[in-house]
Amino acid sequence: MKGIYQHFRPEEGEILTLLNSKFEQASNNYYAVLTDFLNPREQKMIESLSGQYPDISVHYYGGGKNSERERLRALLLPEYFVYTADDFEITVFEVSYPDKFVTLSHRNLLGAIMSIGVDRALIGDIVNGDKIQFAVTSPFADLFKRELTKIKNAPLKLTEVPHNDFIDAHVNTKAVSILSSSYRIDSIVSLVLKEGRAKSKERIEKEKVKVNHSIVDEPSFIIETGDIISVRGFGRFTVTEQIAETKKGKYRLEVMIVTDN
Repeated sequence: MKGIYQHFRPEEGEILTLLNSKFEQASNNYYAVLTDFLNPREQKMIESLSGQYPDISVHYYGGGKNSERERLRALLLPEYFVYTADDFEITVFEVSYPDKFVTLSHRNLLGAIMSIGVDRALIGDIVNGDKIQFAVTSPFADLFKRELTKIKNAPLKLTEVPHNDFIDAHVNTKAVSILSSSYRIDSIVSLVLKEGRAKSKERIEKEKVKVNHSIVDEPSFIIETGDIISVRGFGRFTVTEQIAETKKGKYRLEVMIVTDN
């Protein structure tokens, strides 16, 4: 286990320990264990931990087709166990509202959902396309129906839909190559947002920047490949590749920017 912790940041130790306890439950007690919705970084942790438990298989599901889902629940199964989609306990809602008078963005909907007071881990993908849909853990479905009745002063209605009707999230992205003097988050954010480094540093110190869905307030925080960076008021981007160090001592990084948030 110590070797696995070395591959992740010290501040991620708590979630690693929690996820490892899920494996221990499944292995020691010989029963299926279901996680909350996991972001891509947490899914990577699950994959790293799974090597320590050869008797446990890992299965993912986020509702509908998994191909384009970002947030997934993991089901940890001992040998010889079988499962169905129902075992993931996911409810998919479709949102109805007066769209002739109100325009809702992904950010609007997420803000309204979070205002209910539930943990982000209980919410799966939010899709804002031809329809607005989102997934939640089934035990909290009634709470959402009861509490999520208005957004931007407009009434809305939640209707449960079959998993097969959960549309894929077609996210528009743009690949950008940047040259940074370091892997510090303030340097990378300033280059992606095309703003002064001092302004990016201020954003971070004011807790307006998240890495892998957790607030980062240290401008010297070091970014790694695969990190998802969210900047309030801008959107999010992912560092997809750290290509090389140039002769002038700078680092070339490939960044994928989400353009439709």
